[in-house]
Amino acid sequence: MLLEMKNLCKSYGETIALDRLNIQLTPGIYGLLGPNGAGKSTLMKLICMLIQPTDGFVLFDGEDIRMHRSNFLDRLGYMPQHSCLYPDFTVQEYLYYVGALKGMHKKDVTFRTEELLLRTRLMDMKKDKIQTLSGGMQQRLMFAQALLNDPEILILDEPTAGLDPQKRLELRNLIAEYSKDKIILLATHIVSDIELIASQILLLKKGKLIKADPPGALTGQLTSKVCEINFSRPLKELEPYGRISSIYRRKEDIFVRLILNDPAILPPQASFVYPTLEDVYLYYFNDE
Repeated sequence: MLLEMKNLCKSYGETIALDRLNIQLTPGIYGLLGPNGAGKSTLMKLICMLIQPTDGFVLFDGEDIRMHRSNFLDRLGYMPQHSCLYPDFTVQEYLYYVGALKGMHKKDVTFRTEELLLRTRLMDMKKDKIQTLSGGMQQRLMFAQALLNDPEILILDEPTAGLDPQKRLELRNLIAEYSKDKIILLATHIVSDIELIASQILLLKKGKLIKADPPGALTGQLTSKVCEINFSRPLKELEPYGRISSIYRRKEDIFVRLILNDPAILPPQASFVYPTLEDVYLYYFNDE
């Protein structure tokens, strides 16, 4: 199973949203990171055939998806960034409705609905109206509808947006649980959502793919470029050495984490620390 973007471009007038994108995706979880306006949602909409490319192709197993639209969409699941739920529907009614829209057989819809309600821990709420559900429950329902047709390709646009840490963790675990034998593309601004579950991280900047590596490889590339120092002097004194990544407390002391301009020049009393994916994000997107 192979999903490819070949020289993929999308322009809106003179604005270039995607610029000659070339990506190959095989089964696994791909974290799509980038600031607002990087082209993440545009890429996802192109894959889901909600918009058409200005140039280039999206290929699935070597075939242009536009030539096999119905077959491709039957193998696709999509969780958009903004809710497409109907408040007056019950949870069960909504999944039955989505199944009908996807052209699924009634028996399959019934079976998959029961299975997904159980797996997403919504079984006790299946007769409840959607408007009564919490934000976390609604996100789990959105995830369930994306999985209803047991897709081979799963597109998730900011799936944990607005959730508290516990609900984010629950949904992240669900995504990891369903990742076997699927291509999952997950766009997010929350780096921790993908640091532990993504097989590869795609960094998108101004419509261009600037990096595509496993999380460990990306953090490894910043070895000896990140340090920490006890917060005992004005921050202004640290500016010549690099960019501040974070400020945090450890026991009674406060530390500053710094991404260095030059690894050979350390602030006095600073020590190197192992980079995180958040450091990687700030290293590449600090100017955005």
